[in-house]
Amino acid sequence: MSVSKTYVSIGYASFGVLVGFSAFLVWNIVYKQPWTAAMGGLSGVLALWTLITHVMYKQDHWRTWLRGLKFFFFIGVLFSLLAVVAFISFLSIAIDKKQTLSDPQSLYLSCVWSFMTLKWSFLLSLSAHRYRKEFADISILSDF
Repeated sequence: MSVSKTYVSIGYASFGVLVGFSAFLVWNIVYKQPWTAAMGGLSGVLALWTLITHVMYKQDHWRTWLRGLKFFFFIGVLFSLLAVVAFISFLSIAIDKKQTLSDPQSLYLSCVWSFMTLKWSFLLSLSAHRYRKEFADISILSDF
């Protein structure tokens, strides 16, 4: 018996939720670095949305709500743009202030979490696009 690709995606998104929210807590409580915490938390939220997308696909909820998939797609695109802007901003500020890579207070770690946010927003858009395409094809066929 093989494991479905969707179940692997659900496991990966669940792991992303845990890592994102733990990064949010660690950088808020331990290191007092709000920018890294914010980007880690946003990464966790986008991983949660991706998880919800996969779970709703497995439960067959998207078949009747294609607009929701379109909404998830545009949210993913919006946060992708936000993540790119944040990455460039954090990188330029870190270079300008001559911060070190090994310092947990540096904005280079915010760049890393901005990239993780970009990854999860891309995966959210990708999965929403694929599921919408799949269900749109099925709904076209069922009209005949």
